[in-house]
Amino acid sequence: MKRGKTVGIILVLVLIAAIAAVVILGFINSPQKVAQRWADALARRDEATMKKLVLPKDEGRISGLLGVTNMLTNMSAQLAGVEDQQGQKIARVSVKFSQVTLGKFNLNLSGSVNLPFVLVRDRVLFWRIDLEKSEPLIREEARKAVLEAIKQNPALQQLLQLLPSR
Repeated sequence: MKRGKTVGIILVLVLIAAIAAVVILGFINSPQKVAQRWADALARRDEATMKKLVLPKDEGRISGLLGVTNMLTNMSAQLAGVEDQQGQKIARVSVKFSQVTLGKFNLNLSGSVNLPFVLVRDRVLFWRIDLEKSEPLIREEARKAVLEAIKQNPALQQLLQLLPSR
């Protein structure tokens, strides 16, 4: 009888520990927490952390993303929020910049953009960034931000008027 009670108590403790582990993992890997870590890593341009937060298929895309952010020499990034959009979780990262470097040219071009990053489930409990799904959304938002920044810069507007239009 004592042995049965001991086994029962052990099973209950194991069950409680398993439930606690699932709850903790779920909290640590919530879309909000993953998005916050992503925004922080992007702000620091921390490639190692960013690779841990994307799907394995997207690890090679990190260097391209960092290459673009390196053109924004005075860049800051912070999480603007996580939203549900047509059944997808989208992390919006607000990126602000005040200078753009193109090769040897530095342009005082300030602006901001809310870059969308698609969050997907990986192995049931884990959320990861899917850069492949994010790229078309990012391109569109970046295009809008550049056009808006150009509109705010009279010198660039004059320069664009001198260029032949297609």
